[in-house]
Amino acid sequence: MSKETLKNLIELVPENDIDVLYQVIIKFIPEVEPEPDEIAAIMEGRKDREENGTISHEDIDWD
Repeated sequence: MSKETLKNLIELVPENDIDVLYQVIIKFIPEVEPEPDEIAAIMEGRKDREENGTISHEDIDWD
């Protein structure tokens, strides 16, 4: 089966079943182990958020 055929089949799926189809398809995509620098960046971000908190969108001067 070609990718084009699969795309055409997806077009036939009712809108309310798209989430179910997504969950099934995502199971076939292999997970990639994060690189050490990615893990370090995540840990740094978590530490910063824990120490400094976050800012509400309403409190930001967007101008």
